[in-house]
Amino acid sequence: MLANAIAAGLLLLSYLASVVSPARFWPLAFFGLSYPFLLLINIGFALFWVSRLRYYFLLSLVVVLIGYNQFFNMLQYNSNVFDIPDNATTLKVLSYNVRVFDLYNYGPGWEYRFTNRNNIFDFLDKKDFDIIFFQEFVHDKSGSFKTKDTLVNFLRANNIHTEFTRSSRNINFFGLATFTSYPIVNKGKILFETLGGNLCIYTDIVINNDTVRLYNLHLESIGLSHEDHIFVENMINIIPIDNDITIAGRQILSRLKLAFERRAYQAEKVASHIANSPYPVILGGDFNDTPSSYVYRQFSKNLSDAFRNRGRGLGQTYIGFSPSFRIDYIMHSNKFKTLQYHTGEQEYSDHYPIWTLLMME
Repeated sequence: MLANAIAAGLLLLSYLASVVSPARFWPLAFFGLSYPFLLLINIGFALFWVSRLRYYFLLSLVVVLIGYNQFFNMLQYNSNVFDIPDNATTLKVLSYNVRVFDLYNYGPGWEYRFTNRNNIFDFLDKKDFDIIFFQEFVHDKSGSFKTKDTLVNFLRANNIHTEFTRSSRNINFFGLATFTSYPIVNKGKILFETLGGNLCIYTDIVINNDTVRLYNLHLESIGLSHEDHIFVENMINIIPIDNDITIAGRQILSRLKLAFERRAYQAEKVASHIANSPYPVILGGDFNDTPSSYVYRQFSKNLSDAFRNRGRGLGQTYIGFSPSFRIDYIMHSNKFKTLQYHTGEQEYSDHYPIWTLLMME
């Protein structure tokens, strides 16, 4: 019973992670990150006590029910069956962290490899999106690894807004890119104090004489090294490792803490900008944080989550640690209604693409 009480208390702490900024008290963010596991543990305790016909099951049951909203942020089972009214304006919107189109492929003997880049191009060509939010976009000025110039040639969404924060040898430029089939009438950016090149850009477009503001953002990542990833993978899969666990664990903990704090400031800054937008908003981006987080709540307070409206399953978007999380999002103002939501299965990056069909109301 003591173990059950501890598990219930930890689950309650995970709920606080969404309302308390990590900049104020960062340890709570770790409980939020652990929400899915704490939920499963409490469900397990409830089932155990029910099987024993003991009323102790009420403790975990009540705590689980208190966080029902968190549960539906994480798991959905919606239908994509819908009716589109005649003359309705619909928008097919994609958000995709393309990991620089695999320019820096991981493995021995680095060289230009165009397979994943071309696969992404084919995917974009077949789906024919109206609005595309790219994170970790790259433009090669030399033309050896074409992205922007090629996309403009075959995409219907060929009006572009790019902002780059870093470059390599003044040849490869890295940042964000928003592509749209609608005319762009204004552009801007929201800068962060970060060494990671993270950024938010906003793009005003005109749809049927209405101005809509598009936000494309990439929030602070953890910045794990290759060795850190190996450490975490081994810990998740309970594989013995030779490295010093204490040192590796402290390094990861420190990076997590810093990323939690920076993302909190970044999310607050962008959420404030959105709250003052004179136009309805569509937001797409890589939050690098889960639906149980403070970051997610900053945006979901004023915007509708397309996954919650029409998504199915867990909506995992990061291709990495197993089990993994939903860290990429598309959100929108009440001006729009979500008709469809999809999480792709394409493994051309370390993120899955996500896309939604919206209707202007």
